[in-house]
Amino acid sequence: MIRTTRSPTTARAAALGALVVALAAGCGGQADENDEGITQGAGSGSSASDDGGGETGDDTAASDGGGSASDAGSDTAGSEDAAALPADADLATEQLPVPAEEAVGIAVQTAGGGETVSVSIDHDDDHGWVWEIEVAVDGQEHDLDIDATTGKVLEHDEEDDEVDDPAVDVTSPMTPREALDLVVPEHDGRVSGWDLDSDDGAIRYQVDIESSDGEDDVEVDVDVSTGEVRVED
Repeated sequence: MIRTTRSPTTARAAALGALVVALAAGCGGQADENDEGITQGAGSGSSASDDGGGETGDDTAASDGGGSASDAGSDTAGSEDAAALPADADLATEQLPVPAEEAVGIAVQTAGGGETVSVSIDHDDDHGWVWEIEVAVDGQEHDLDIDATTGKVLEHDEEDDEVDDPAVDVTSPMTPREALDLVVPEHDGRVSGWDLDSDDGAIRYQVDIESSDGEDDVEVDVDVSTGEVRVED
C-alpha cells in the first residue's frame, strides 16, 4: 500500500487557495448584488424623474388647456351671455353689458380707424339698448349701431362726407359716469339715454331725464371742459 504524504506547507497552501477562491466567489456575488442594486436605484431614479417629467408635462398640458379654455371663454362667453337691461332701466344706476368705451372700440375697429365724433345710447323697440356711434375716417363718415348687450354691429353705413366736428372721448376729460353724477342730484327721474357730441365746437353730454312725476321729460347739457350743467330749453 502506497501512502501519499502532504507536507504541512503544501496543505496550508491548498487551504489558502480554496479560501481565496471562496472569497472571490463571495465578493463577486456581492458585487453583482451591489451592481444590481445600483442599477435598480438609477433605474428607479430615472423612472421617478421621468414620471415627474410626465407629471410636469401633464401640468403644462393642463395649463395649456386652461389657457385654451380661457381663450374660448373670451370668444364665446363675453357679452353674448349677459342679460339685457329692461326697456325702463335707469342708466344712472344700471350698467350696460357693453359699456361706452368698449362700444367705441368696436366702432373704430369696424370703421378701420379714425376719430369718434359722437356717441349715444338709447333703447330701440327692435334691438333693445343700442349704441349709435359716428366715426370719421379719411373724408368718410361711418355711422354704426352696436348692440349694447352683445357688442354685435347691427348696422354700418358709410358715405363720403368730410366731417368737421371735433373728436369726442368717453374717457377724458369727463366720463359718462361723471356727467351723470352732476345731473342726477339736480333732477328727479330716470336717465333714459344720453349722447356725447359737440355743439358749436363745444363738446358736451346731453342727458335725457324721464320725469317720475308725469311732467315733461328734461334734456340736460353738461360741458365736458367746465362741468357746467344747463337744462336744454
